[in-house]
Amino acid sequence: MKKTVLSALCALAACAAFAQWQPGQGAANDHARGGNPRDVVFVQRGAGNPYGYRAYNTVIGFTLLPWSLPNDESSVTGLRLNLGWGRYAWTRGVDLGAFSYSGEFRGIAANVLGNRADGDALGLQVGLVNLAGRRAAGLQIGLVNYVERLEGVQIGLLNFATSQGFFPIINIGW
Repeated sequence: MKKTVLSALCALAACAAFAQWQPGQGAANDHARGGNPRDVVFVQRGAGNPYGYRAYNTVIGFTLLPWSLPNDESSVTGLRLNLGWGRYAWTRGVDLGAFSYSGEFRGIAANVLGNRADGDALGLQVGLVNLAGRRAAGLQIGLVNYVERLEGVQIGLLNFATSQGFFPIINIGW
């Protein structure tokens, strides 16, 4: 009886998957490296995503070396654990591990090697190297800190704020 129910559930799951993933809908391919593009994975296209996977908003994000789970277009609202340098679209919450890389960041990022946000970094960044693309509002603590526009405090050996210049040890901007 258990095997019959399990087999029926597997068949139902396979039918549902087949209805979603069919040849012709797939977007992931070998990018014509061999001169003739072909589908290598049948996945449905995500909104605005040419590679066929969807962006998710997840409560827990995990990066292992260069890979972000579920994927690098996803966002984390909650806890992010980094055993590498994988990227997320944005992170809001607590970010812990080796190295953090996000498009936007809000919260507490404490990573041994450092933190990078392509856009704004709002909150606390602690690591050897802290980089914020556009604006850092809050506190950066590290050996090297860099931001375009500082609205807070940088504490470190080398502190760079494009809008203010270079200040060793401590840099304050509003």
